[in-house]
Amino acid sequence: MKESDILKAILDLLAVRGFRIERRNVMGVVPIKGGAIRLGRKGMADLTGWEIGTGRHIEVEVKRPGGRTARSRAIAQKAWLHRAYEDGCIAFETDSVLDCEKKLADFGC
Repeated sequence: MKESDILKAILDLLAVRGFRIERRNVMGVVPIKGGAIRLGRKGMADLTGWEIGTGRHIEVEVKRPGGRTARSRAIAQKAWLHRAYEDGCIAFETDSVLDCEKKLADFGC
């Protein structure tokens, strides 16, 4: 299963579970006149949003089971999720709908 398929399934789950979620793309863009512009910050999670009714913020990094991420990118992603968690957000990495459900339960969702 591709990461994009897992991401779509998790987006659907989060919507059903009462979250308003947006997909976040972090990338560099090269304008016509040259030079790179980064959209977002390195390490930002794939999904961001809030729980409807409570306003609790959520950050979710979606991975393909067994997939590899460059070491520097993985460190930045883990740091982003850790900071969000420390600030009181629902924040986690997941690789399946089942895992996502378990992690939501850990946060009392």
